[in-house]
Amino acid sequence: MEIKVMRYLLIYPPNVDTSILDNIKIVDIRKCKFTEIDIQDDPEKVIKKLGKPLEIVNTSEIKGNFASLFSDCRFWEAHEVLEEKWKINNNEMERKYLQALILICASMIKYLKGQKEISDKLLNQALSLISELPEDVLPFFYVRFCLNS
Repeated sequence: MEIKVMRYLLIYPPNVDTSILDNIKIVDIRKCKFTEIDIQDDPEKVIKKLGKPLEIVNTSEIKGNFASLFSDCRFWEAHEVLEEKWKINNNEMERKYLQALILICASMIKYLKGQKEISDKLLNQALSLISELPEDVLPFFYVRFCLNS
């Protein structure tokens, strides 16, 4: 029997001190507009040390609007929202566009972690995909995916 480890994102204000998070299984800590603490552990362990977060997100239940998540610098969640759309989309042009947006999110995650070289590589891959699409469809795709995500 396989035991599934739950993964959570705890969203805190940007200035929270994460240096006191010992003995917690941390996947990553991302800072931008918010501090996003990505754990594979009991959220209560973090709450005991830092207090109540602004939000707790179970990563198996990611919801939200891509545009809102992206503008809030919650790039990991934005990436997950798009990936679900990408998996079920059969239109080749739309899939390329979604893949480009996913790569932009991944690039921003790497950038925030100080991994500039990887971030640049991912961004170049995204721009390469976008350059393959007809210019006139890009605004349509943007509006459509922002409204339907």
